[in-house]
Amino acid sequence: MRKSKTMVGFLTTLILVLTTFVISIGIYINGNFENQNLDEMIYYLFNGLEGTSIDVLTSAIQTSVIPFMFTLFLLYLPILRPNKRKHSIELVFRKKKRAFSVFPINILYKFRLLYALGMFLLSLILCFYLLGIREYLNRLNDYSTIFEEYYISGKDIAITFPSEKRNLIILYLESLENTMISEENGGGWEYTVIPELENLAVQNINYSNTEQIGGALPITGTGWTVAGLVATTSGIPLKIPIHGNDYTSSDNFLAGAHTLGDVLEKEGYHLEFMVGSEAGFGGRSNYYTKHGGYEIFDVKTAIEEGKMLDTERAGWGFDDSHLFTWAKEEITELASQKEPFSFSFLTVNTHFPDGYLEGSAESNYESQYENVHAYSSKQVDEFVGWLKEQDFYDNTTLVILGDHLSMQDPEFYQSHLKSGYIRTIYNAIVNSPVEPIHPTNRNFTSLDMYPTILASIGVEIEGNRLGLGTNLFSTKETLVEELGYDYFNKELTKNSNFYNRNILQGDYLDLLNQSQVVGE
Repeated sequence: MRKSKTMVGFLTTLILVLTTFVISIGIYINGNFENQNLDEMIYYLFNGLEGTSIDVLTSAIQTSVIPFMFTLFLLYLPILRPNKRKHSIELVFRKKKRAFSVFPINILYKFRLLYALGMFLLSLILCFYLLGIREYLNRLNDYSTIFEEYYISGKDIAITFPSEKRNLIILYLESLENTMISEENGGGWEYTVIPELENLAVQNINYSNTEQIGGALPITGTGWTVAGLVATTSGIPLKIPIHGNDYTSSDNFLAGAHTLGDVLEKEGYHLEFMVGSEAGFGGRSNYYTKHGGYEIFDVKTAIEEGKMLDTERAGWGFDDSHLFTWAKEEITELASQKEPFSFSFLTVNTHFPDGYLEGSAESNYESQYENVHAYSSKQVDEFVGWLKEQDFYDNTTLVILGDHLSMQDPEFYQSHLKSGYIRTIYNAIVNSPVEPIHPTNRNFTSLDMYPTILASIGVEIEGNRLGLGTNLFSTKETLVEELGYDYFNKELTKNSNFYNRNILQGDYLDLLNQSQVVGE
Protein backbone atom coordinates (compact mmCIF):
# COMPACT_ATOMS: atom_id res chain seq x y z
CA MET A 1 0.00 0.00 0.00
CA ARG A 2 2.84 2.39 0.89
CA LYS A 3 4.58 1.58 -2.41
CA SER A 4 1.36 2.33 -4.28
CA LYS A 5 1.04 5.74 -2.59
CA THR A 6 4.68 6.46 -3.32
CA MET A 7 4.18 5.63 -6.99
CA VAL A 8 1.06 7.83 -7.16
CA GLY A 9 2.99 10.68 -5.55
CA PHE A 10 5.91 10.26 -7.98
CA LEU A 11 3.67 10.16 -11.06
CA THR A 12 1.70 13.17 -9.82
CA THR A 13 4.87 15.20 -9.34
CA LEU A 14 6.27 14.13 -12.70
CA ILE A 15 3.08 15.10 -14.56
CA LEU A 16 2.85 18.47 -12.78
CA VAL A 17 6.48 19.24 -13.64
CA LEU A 18 5.76 18.35 -17.27
CA THR A 19 2.61 20.50 -17.13
CA THR A 20 4.61 23.44 -15.82
CA PHE A 21 7.20 22.94 -18.55
CA VAL A 22 4.52 23.03 -21.26
CA ILE A 23 2.92 26.17 -19.79
CA SER A 24 6.29 27.90 -19.42
CA ILE A 25 7.25 27.18 -23.04
CA GLY A 26 3.90 28.45 -24.29
CA ILE A 27 4.10 31.67 -22.28
CA TYR A 28 7.76 32.30 -23.18
CA ILE A 29 7.26 31.79 -26.90
CA ASN A 30 4.05 33.82 -26.95
CA GLY A 31 5.71 36.67 -25.08
CA ASN A 32 9.04 36.72 -26.90
CA PHE A 33 8.08 35.68 -30.44
CA GLU A 34 4.95 37.71 -30.99
CA ASN A 35 5.84 38.37 -34.63
CA GLN A 36 6.61 34.73 -35.41
CA ASN A 37 4.21 31.88 -36.07
CA LEU A 38 4.26 28.14 -35.62
CA ASP A 39 5.75 27.58 -39.08
CA GLU A 40 9.10 29.00 -37.95
CA MET A 41 9.17 26.97 -34.74
CA ILE A 42 8.39 23.74 -36.60
CA TYR A 43 10.99 24.61 -39.22
CA TYR A 44 13.77 24.82 -36.65
CA LEU A 45 12.59 21.73 -34.80
CA PHE A 46 12.64 19.78 -38.06
CA ASN A 47 16.06 21.09 -39.03
CA GLY A 48 17.83 20.82 -35.70
CA LEU A 49 19.42 23.57 -33.65
CA GLU A 50 23.02 23.11 -34.73
CA GLY A 51 24.98 26.25 -33.94
CA THR A 52 22.37 27.80 -31.66
CA SER A 53 23.92 30.47 -29.47
CA ILE A 54 24.38 29.44 -25.85
CA ASP A 55 23.50 33.04 -24.96
CA VAL A 56 20.01 32.66 -26.39
CA LEU A 57 19.45 29.39 -24.55
CA THR A 58 20.84 30.85 -21.31
CA SER A 59 18.62 33.92 -21.63
CA ALA A 60 15.54 31.74 -22.19
CA ILE A 61 16.33 29.65 -19.10
CA GLN A 62 17.06 32.68 -16.91
CA THR A 63 13.88 34.40 -18.01
CA SER A 64 11.75 31.32 -17.38
CA VAL A 65 13.13 29.85 -14.16
CA ILE A 66 11.19 32.05 -11.69
CA PRO A 67 7.85 31.78 -13.57
CA PHE A 68 8.48 28.02 -13.81
CA MET A 69 8.94 27.62 -10.05
CA PHE A 70 5.99 29.88 -9.27
CA THR A 71 3.67 28.02 -11.67
CA LEU A 72 4.75 24.64 -10.28
CA PHE A 73 4.07 25.87 -6.74
CA LEU A 74 0.59 27.08 -7.69
CA LEU A 75 -0.23 23.78 -9.37
CA TYR A 76 1.03 21.77 -6.41
CA LEU A 77 -0.55 23.99 -3.74
CA PRO A 78 -4.05 22.44 -3.73
CA ILE A 79 -2.59 18.97 -3.01
CA LEU A 80 0.39 20.06 -0.94
CA ARG A 81 0.77 18.15 2.33
CA PRO A 82 3.84 19.59 4.10
CA ASN A 83 3.14 17.68 7.32
CA LYS A 84 0.55 15.50 8.96
CA ARG A 85 -1.28 18.46 10.38
CA LYS A 86 -4.11 19.66 8.22
CA HIS A 87 -4.42 23.35 7.34
CA SER A 88 -8.07 24.22 7.61
CA ILE A 89 -10.50 27.03 8.31
CA GLU A 90 -13.08 26.50 11.06
CA LEU A 91 -16.37 28.41 11.06
CA VAL A 92 -18.82 28.46 13.99
CA PHE A 93 -22.46 29.00 13.10
CA ARG A 94 -25.20 28.56 15.76
CA LYS A 95 -22.78 26.69 18.01
CA LYS A 96 -21.94 24.27 15.21
CA LYS A 97 -18.40 23.98 13.93
CA ARG A 98 -17.63 23.47 10.28
CA ALA A 99 -14.05 22.88 9.08
CA PHE A 100 -12.86 23.46 5.52
CA SER A 101 -9.57 21.95 4.43
CA VAL A 102 -7.23 24.43 2.69
CA PHE A 103 -4.01 22.46 2.31
CA PRO A 104 -4.56 19.93 0.97
CA ILE A 105 -8.01 20.05 -0.60
CA ASN A 106 -9.20 16.60 0.42
CA ILE A 107 -11.03 15.69 -2.77
CA LEU A 108 -8.10 16.82 -4.96
CA TYR A 109 -5.54 15.13 -2.76
CA LYS A 110 -7.49 11.87 -2.86
CA PHE A 111 -7.57 11.98 -6.66
CA ARG A 112 -4.28 13.84 -7.09
CA LEU A 113 -3.17 11.75 -10.06
CA LEU A 114 -6.36 12.58 -11.96
CA TYR A 115 -5.90 16.22 -10.92
CA ALA A 116 -2.39 16.23 -12.39
CA LEU A 117 -3.60 14.65 -15.63
CA GLY A 118 -6.37 17.25 -15.83
CA MET A 119 -3.88 20.08 -15.38
CA PHE A 120 -1.68 18.58 -18.10
CA LEU A 121 -4.64 18.44 -20.48
CA LEU A 122 -5.48 22.07 -19.70
CA SER A 123 -1.85 23.08 -20.37
CA LEU A 124 -2.01 21.48 -23.80
CA ILE A 125 -5.25 23.35 -24.55
CA LEU A 126 -3.61 26.59 -23.39
CA CYS A 127 -0.65 26.08 -25.72
CA PHE A 128 -3.01 25.06 -28.52
CA TYR A 129 -4.33 28.62 -28.52
CA LEU A 130 -1.23 30.51 -27.36
CA LEU A 131 1.01 29.07 -30.10
CA GLY A 132 -1.55 29.26 -32.87
CA ILE A 133 -1.72 25.50 -33.42
CA ARG A 134 -5.36 25.74 -34.42
CA GLU A 135 -4.59 28.32 -37.11
CA TYR A 136 -1.63 26.23 -38.30
CA LEU A 137 -3.78 23.11 -38.73
CA ASN A 138 -6.41 25.13 -40.57
CA ARG A 139 -3.77 26.42 -42.98
CA LEU A 140 -2.61 22.89 -43.75
CA ASN A 141 -6.10 22.03 -44.93
CA ASP A 142 -6.71 25.26 -46.82
CA TYR A 143 -5.12 25.31 -50.26
CA SER A 144 -4.16 28.30 -52.41
CA THR A 145 -3.50 28.56 -56.16
CA ILE A 146 -1.34 31.68 -55.81
CA PHE A 147 1.73 29.85 -57.12
CA GLU A 148 -0.09 28.35 -60.09
CA GLU A 149 -1.33 31.81 -61.04
CA TYR A 150 1.70 34.01 -60.41
CA TYR A 151 4.93 32.03 -59.87
CA ILE A 152 7.60 32.61 -62.54
CA SER A 153 10.59 30.26 -62.76
CA GLY A 154 13.88 31.63 -64.04
CA LYS A 155 14.12 28.51 -66.18
CA ASP A 156 11.15 29.62 -68.27
CA ILE A 157 12.07 33.23 -69.14
CA ALA A 158 14.97 35.16 -70.66
CA ILE A 159 17.49 36.53 -68.14
CA THR A 160 20.04 38.63 -70.02
CA PHE A 161 23.33 39.80 -68.48
CA PRO A 162 25.30 42.81 -69.75
CA SER A 163 28.38 42.13 -71.87
CA GLU A 164 30.59 43.13 -68.93
CA LYS A 165 29.27 41.30 -65.90
CA ARG A 166 29.34 43.18 -62.64
CA ASN A 167 30.45 41.79 -59.29
CA LEU A 168 27.74 41.51 -56.65
CA ILE A 169 28.13 41.81 -52.88
CA ILE A 170 25.10 41.21 -50.67
CA LEU A 171 25.41 42.28 -47.04
CA TYR A 172 22.63 40.93 -44.83
CA LEU A 173 22.19 42.77 -41.54
CA GLU A 174 20.65 40.66 -38.80
CA SER A 175 17.21 41.94 -37.72
CA LEU A 176 17.87 45.34 -39.28
CA GLU A 177 14.74 47.41 -39.79
CA ASN A 178 14.20 51.12 -40.39
CA THR A 179 12.68 51.74 -36.99
CA MET A 180 15.80 53.16 -35.29
CA ILE A 181 16.19 55.80 -38.01
CA SER A 182 15.06 59.28 -36.94
CA GLU A 183 11.43 60.30 -37.45
CA GLU A 184 12.71 63.21 -39.54
CA ASN A 185 13.89 60.78 -42.23
CA GLY A 186 11.06 58.25 -41.99
CA GLY A 187 12.11 56.11 -39.03
CA GLY A 188 10.32 55.61 -35.73
CA TRP A 189 12.81 57.01 -33.19
CA GLU A 190 12.91 60.64 -31.98
CA TYR A 191 16.65 60.48 -32.53
CA THR A 192 18.73 58.40 -34.91
CA VAL A 193 20.51 55.35 -33.53
CA ILE A 194 21.99 54.32 -36.88
CA PRO A 195 23.05 57.57 -38.60
CA GLU A 196 25.50 55.90 -40.99
CA LEU A 197 22.89 53.46 -42.29
CA GLU A 198 20.45 56.34 -42.47
CA ASN A 199 22.88 58.31 -44.67
CA LEU A 200 23.54 55.28 -46.88
CA ALA A 201 19.81 54.98 -47.54
CA VAL A 202 19.50 58.71 -48.29
CA GLN A 203 22.56 58.94 -50.54
CA ASN A 204 21.97 55.71 -52.48
CA ILE A 205 19.00 53.72 -53.75
CA ASN A 206 16.46 52.96 -51.04
CA TYR A 207 13.17 51.37 -52.04
CA SER A 208 10.56 52.71 -49.67
CA ASN A 209 6.91 52.29 -48.80
CA THR A 210 6.76 56.04 -48.05
CA GLU A 211 8.14 59.32 -49.38
CA GLN A 212 11.04 59.01 -46.93
CA ILE A 213 13.32 56.11 -45.93
CA GLY A 214 11.33 52.90 -45.82
CA GLY A 215 11.52 49.29 -46.84
CA ALA A 216 9.94 45.89 -47.31
CA LEU A 217 6.77 44.87 -45.52
CA PRO A 218 7.01 41.64 -43.49
CA ILE A 219 5.04 38.77 -44.98
CA THR A 220 4.36 35.11 -44.24
CA GLY A 221 7.25 32.68 -44.67
CA THR A 222 9.99 35.32 -44.68
CA GLY A 223 10.21 36.37 -41.04
CA TRP A 224 13.30 34.54 -39.78
CA THR A 225 16.88 34.44 -41.00
CA VAL A 226 16.86 31.39 -43.28
CA ALA A 227 13.47 32.38 -44.67
CA GLY A 228 14.72 35.91 -45.29
CA LEU A 229 17.74 34.62 -47.19
CA VAL A 230 15.54 32.33 -49.27
CA ALA A 231 12.95 35.03 -49.97
CA THR A 232 15.46 37.61 -51.20
CA THR A 233 17.27 35.12 -53.45
CA SER A 234 14.40 33.00 -54.80
CA GLY A 235 11.26 35.14 -54.56
CA ILE A 236 9.37 32.53 -52.53
CA PRO A 237 8.43 32.10 -48.87
CA LEU A 238 9.99 29.21 -46.97
CA LYS A 239 7.64 26.37 -46.14
CA ILE A 240 8.40 22.76 -45.26
CA PRO A 241 6.41 19.56 -45.80
CA ILE A 242 4.63 18.39 -42.67
CA HIS A 243 6.03 14.89 -43.26
CA GLY A 244 9.60 15.95 -43.90
CA ASN A 245 11.64 16.09 -40.71
CA ASP A 246 15.00 15.84 -42.44
CA TYR A 247 13.98 17.78 -45.54
CA THR A 248 16.53 20.61 -45.43
CA SER A 249 19.21 18.55 -43.72
CA SER A 250 19.70 16.71 -47.01
CA ASP A 251 20.77 17.85 -50.48
CA ASN A 252 17.08 18.30 -51.24
CA PHE A 253 16.65 21.97 -50.22
CA LEU A 254 13.98 23.60 -52.40
CA ALA A 255 15.10 21.33 -55.22
CA GLY A 256 12.66 22.80 -57.74
CA ALA A 257 13.42 26.46 -57.04
CA HIS A 258 15.50 28.49 -59.49
CA THR A 259 17.42 30.95 -57.36
CA LEU A 260 19.89 33.80 -57.59
CA GLY A 261 22.71 31.31 -57.03
CA ASP A 262 21.50 29.12 -59.89
CA VAL A 263 21.36 32.12 -62.24
CA LEU A 264 24.81 33.42 -61.27
CA GLU A 265 26.43 29.98 -61.39
CA LYS A 266 25.16 29.47 -64.94
CA GLU A 267 26.75 32.81 -65.89
CA GLY A 268 30.16 31.74 -64.57
CA TYR A 269 30.19 33.62 -61.27
CA HIS A 270 32.40 32.52 -58.38
CA LEU A 271 30.08 32.37 -55.34
CA GLU A 272 30.78 32.49 -51.61
CA PHE A 273 28.64 32.81 -48.48
CA MET A 274 30.06 33.89 -45.11
CA VAL A 275 28.39 33.81 -41.71
CA GLY A 276 29.78 34.24 -38.19
CA SER A 277 27.82 31.31 -36.78
CA GLU A 278 27.63 27.72 -38.00
CA ALA A 279 26.30 27.73 -41.56
CA GLY A 280 24.47 24.45 -40.95
CA PHE A 281 21.99 26.19 -38.62
CA GLY A 282 18.55 26.09 -40.20
CA GLY A 283 19.89 24.44 -43.36
CA ARG A 284 21.63 27.56 -44.69
CA SER A 285 24.71 25.75 -45.99
CA ASN A 286 22.51 23.18 -47.77
CA TYR A 287 20.56 25.94 -49.50
CA TYR A 288 23.64 27.78 -50.73
CA THR A 289 25.56 24.71 -51.82
CA LYS A 290 22.49 23.18 -53.51
CA HIS A 291 21.76 26.37 -55.41
CA GLY A 292 24.90 27.81 -56.92
CA GLY A 293 27.61 25.69 -55.35
CA TYR A 294 28.66 28.49 -53.00
CA GLU A 295 31.84 28.16 -51.00
CA ILE A 296 30.94 28.37 -47.32
CA PHE A 297 32.89 30.31 -44.70
CA ASP A 298 31.56 30.01 -41.15
CA VAL A 299 32.90 29.66 -37.62
CA LYS A 300 34.02 26.10 -38.35
CA THR A 301 35.99 27.36 -41.36
CA ALA A 302 37.65 30.06 -39.26
CA ILE A 303 38.73 27.47 -36.70
CA GLU A 304 39.94 25.01 -39.34
CA GLU A 305 42.00 27.72 -41.06
CA GLY A 306 43.59 28.78 -37.78
CA LYS A 307 42.02 32.24 -37.74
CA MET A 308 40.59 31.59 -34.29
CA LEU A 309 40.43 28.94 -31.56
CA ASP A 310 37.30 27.06 -30.62
CA THR A 311 37.61 28.59 -27.14
CA GLU A 312 37.43 32.06 -28.67
CA ARG A 313 33.83 31.73 -29.83
CA ALA A 314 31.75 34.79 -29.01
CA GLY A 315 28.10 33.87 -28.64
CA TRP A 316 27.11 32.31 -31.96
CA GLY A 317 30.64 32.03 -33.30
CA PHE A 318 32.71 35.09 -34.15
CA ASP A 319 31.65 38.73 -33.82
CA ASP A 320 31.01 41.17 -36.62
CA SER A 321 34.42 42.86 -36.36
CA HIS A 322 36.00 39.56 -37.38
CA LEU A 323 33.26 39.04 -39.97
CA PHE A 324 34.08 42.29 -41.75
CA THR A 325 37.84 41.73 -41.48
CA TRP A 326 37.67 38.27 -43.00
CA ALA A 327 35.05 39.35 -45.54
CA LYS A 328 37.50 41.93 -46.88
CA GLU A 329 40.14 39.22 -47.24
CA GLU A 330 37.77 36.88 -49.06
CA ILE A 331 36.45 39.62 -51.35
CA THR A 332 39.98 40.71 -52.23
CA GLU A 333 40.85 37.12 -53.14
CA LEU A 334 37.70 36.74 -55.25
CA ALA A 335 38.39 40.02 -57.04
CA SER A 336 41.86 38.84 -58.03
CA GLN A 337 40.38 36.06 -60.16
CA LYS A 338 39.21 36.37 -63.76
CA GLU A 339 35.61 35.33 -63.14
CA PRO A 340 32.99 37.77 -61.85
CA PHE A 341 32.08 37.05 -58.24
CA SER A 342 29.18 37.29 -55.84
CA PHE A 343 29.92 37.41 -52.14
CA SER A 344 27.10 37.22 -49.57
CA PHE A 345 27.58 37.61 -45.84
CA LEU A 346 25.43 37.96 -42.76
CA THR A 347 26.07 39.91 -39.55
CA VAL A 348 24.94 38.58 -36.19
CA ASN A 349 25.64 41.15 -33.44
CA THR A 350 22.15 42.66 -33.67
CA HIS A 351 20.39 39.38 -32.96
CA PHE A 352 17.84 39.41 -30.15
CA PRO A 353 17.40 39.38 -27.17
CA ASP A 354 19.80 42.26 -26.51
CA GLY A 355 22.42 41.81 -29.21
CA TYR A 356 26.14 41.25 -28.73
CA LEU A 357 28.02 44.39 -27.65
CA GLU A 358 31.68 44.19 -28.59
CA GLY A 359 34.28 45.54 -26.20
CA SER A 360 35.25 48.38 -28.54
CA ALA A 361 31.67 49.62 -28.89
CA GLU A 362 30.51 52.81 -27.21
CA SER A 363 27.52 52.93 -24.89
CA ASN A 364 25.79 56.19 -25.72
CA TYR A 365 22.23 54.95 -25.36
CA GLU A 366 20.14 53.62 -22.51
CA SER A 367 19.62 50.14 -23.92
CA GLN A 368 22.25 47.66 -25.02
CA TYR A 369 20.18 46.85 -28.10
CA GLU A 370 20.48 50.45 -29.28
CA ASN A 371 24.22 50.49 -28.60
CA VAL A 372 24.69 47.29 -30.60
CA HIS A 373 22.78 48.78 -33.54
CA ALA A 374 24.78 51.99 -33.35
CA TYR A 375 28.06 50.08 -33.52
CA SER A 376 26.79 47.89 -36.35
CA SER A 377 25.91 51.04 -38.29
CA LYS A 378 29.49 52.28 -37.91
CA GLN A 379 30.90 48.90 -38.97
CA VAL A 380 28.82 48.90 -42.17
CA ASP A 381 29.85 52.45 -42.97
CA GLU A 382 33.53 51.57 -42.51
CA PHE A 383 33.12 48.56 -44.82
CA VAL A 384 31.46 50.69 -47.51
CA GLY A 385 34.30 53.20 -47.23
CA TRP A 386 36.84 50.39 -47.68
CA LEU A 387 34.96 48.98 -50.66
CA LYS A 388 34.92 52.33 -52.45
CA GLU A 389 38.73 52.46 -52.27
CA GLN A 390 39.21 49.12 -54.04
CA ASP A 391 40.23 48.86 -57.71
CA PHE A 392 37.26 46.60 -58.48
CA TYR A 393 34.65 48.92 -56.92
CA ASP A 394 33.62 50.59 -60.19
CA ASN A 395 32.39 47.24 -61.49
CA THR A 396 30.81 46.10 -58.22
CA THR A 397 27.31 46.61 -56.79
CA LEU A 398 26.64 46.38 -53.07
CA VAL A 399 23.17 45.42 -51.84
CA ILE A 400 22.53 45.94 -48.12
CA LEU A 401 19.46 44.22 -46.68
CA GLY A 402 17.93 43.46 -43.33
CA ASP A 403 17.04 39.77 -43.23
CA HIS A 404 13.78 40.32 -41.32
CA LEU A 405 12.19 42.48 -38.64
CA SER A 406 13.73 42.27 -35.20
CA MET A 407 12.45 39.58 -32.84
CA GLN A 408 13.12 41.82 -29.85
CA ASP A 409 10.34 42.21 -27.25
CA PRO A 410 7.61 44.26 -29.02
CA GLU A 411 7.29 46.48 -25.93
CA PHE A 412 10.82 47.73 -26.59
CA TYR A 413 9.64 49.24 -29.87
CA GLN A 414 6.20 50.30 -28.69
CA SER A 415 7.78 52.47 -26.00
CA HIS A 416 9.44 54.54 -28.76
CA LEU A 417 7.05 54.44 -31.70
CA LYS A 418 4.09 56.66 -32.41
CA SER A 419 0.75 55.05 -33.11
CA GLY A 420 0.36 53.93 -36.70
CA TYR A 421 4.06 53.60 -37.53
CA ILE A 422 4.69 50.65 -39.86
CA ARG A 423 7.91 48.71 -39.19
CA THR A 424 9.75 47.78 -42.39
CA ILE A 425 12.95 45.96 -43.36
CA TYR A 426 16.01 48.02 -44.31
CA ASN A 427 17.50 48.15 -47.82
CA ALA A 428 20.12 50.23 -49.63
CA ILE A 429 21.70 49.58 -53.04
CA VAL A 430 25.12 51.12 -53.58
CA ASN A 431 26.83 51.69 -56.96
CA SER A 432 24.19 50.25 -59.26
CA PRO A 433 24.51 51.12 -62.98
CA VAL A 434 20.70 51.30 -63.15
CA GLU A 435 18.63 54.24 -61.94
CA PRO A 436 15.30 53.54 -60.24
CA ILE A 437 12.14 54.96 -61.81
CA HIS A 438 9.84 55.03 -58.77
CA PRO A 439 11.79 54.10 -55.61
CA THR A 440 9.28 55.64 -53.16
CA ASN A 441 5.70 54.83 -52.22
CA ARG A 442 6.14 51.21 -53.30
CA ASN A 443 4.42 48.42 -51.38
CA PHE A 444 6.69 45.40 -51.57
CA THR A 445 8.17 42.53 -49.57
CA SER A 446 11.45 40.61 -49.34
CA LEU A 447 10.19 38.43 -52.21
CA ASP A 448 10.65 41.37 -54.58
CA MET A 449 14.35 41.70 -53.80
CA TYR A 450 15.26 38.62 -55.89
CA PRO A 451 14.64 40.14 -59.33
CA THR A 452 15.61 43.57 -57.97
CA ILE A 453 19.07 42.32 -56.94
CA LEU A 454 19.65 40.92 -60.43
CA ALA A 455 18.46 44.17 -62.01
CA SER A 456 20.86 46.12 -59.76
CA ILE A 457 23.81 44.63 -61.68
CA GLY A 458 22.32 45.46 -65.06
CA VAL A 459 20.48 42.19 -65.75
CA GLU A 460 17.36 42.38 -67.92
CA ILE A 461 14.50 40.10 -66.87
CA GLU A 462 11.75 39.16 -69.29
CA GLY A 463 8.48 40.31 -67.75
CA ASN A 464 10.29 41.82 -64.72
CA ARG A 465 9.12 39.09 -62.39
CA LEU A 466 10.89 36.08 -60.80
CA GLY A 467 9.40 33.72 -58.27
CA LEU A 468 6.63 35.78 -56.70
CA GLY A 469 8.86 38.85 -56.76
CA THR A 470 8.80 41.91 -59.00
CA ASN A 471 11.77 43.95 -60.23
CA LEU A 472 11.48 47.24 -58.33
CA PHE A 473 13.65 49.01 -60.93
CA SER A 474 10.72 48.55 -63.31
CA THR A 475 7.27 50.10 -63.28
CA LYS A 476 5.54 46.72 -62.97
CA GLU A 477 3.33 46.39 -59.90
CA THR A 478 4.41 44.03 -57.14
CA LEU A 479 1.92 41.34 -56.13
CA VAL A 480 1.24 43.31 -52.96
CA GLU A 481 0.33 46.33 -55.07
CA GLU A 482 -1.65 44.27 -57.56
CA LEU A 483 -3.55 42.01 -55.16
CA GLY A 484 -3.44 43.93 -51.90
CA TYR A 485 -1.30 43.08 -48.89
CA ASP A 486 -3.96 41.29 -46.84
CA TYR A 487 -5.08 39.02 -49.67
CA PHE A 488 -1.55 38.17 -50.80
CA ASN A 489 -0.39 37.48 -47.24
CA LYS A 490 -3.42 35.29 -46.51
CA GLU A 491 -2.81 33.23 -49.65
CA LEU A 492 0.81 32.65 -48.64
CA THR A 493 -0.29 31.24 -45.27
CA LYS A 494 -2.23 28.49 -47.02
CA ASN A 495 -0.97 25.16 -48.26
CA SER A 496 -0.01 24.83 -51.94
CA ASN A 497 0.11 21.71 -54.07
CA PHE A 498 2.26 23.53 -56.63
CA TYR A 499 4.77 24.59 -53.97
CA ASN A 500 4.90 21.15 -52.39
CA ARG A 501 5.53 19.31 -55.63
CA ASN A 502 7.30 21.73 -57.97
CA ILE A 503 9.38 23.78 -55.54
CA LEU A 504 9.94 21.71 -52.42
CA GLN A 505 10.67 18.52 -54.32
CA GLY A 506 11.02 19.50 -57.97
CA ASP A 507 13.64 17.48 -59.87
CA TYR A 508 14.30 15.45 -56.73
CA LEU A 509 10.76 14.08 -56.72
CA ASP A 510 10.96 13.23 -60.43
CA LEU A 511 14.21 11.34 -59.90
CA LEU A 512 12.71 9.57 -56.90
CA ASN A 513 9.67 8.49 -58.91
CA GLN A 514 11.90 7.30 -61.75
CA SER A 515 14.05 5.24 -59.40
CA GLN A 516 10.92 3.64 -57.92
CA VAL A 517 9.70 2.72 -61.40
CA VAL A 518 13.09 1.21 -62.26
CA GLY A 519 13.09 -0.69 -58.98
CA GLU A 520 9.71 -2.19 -59.78
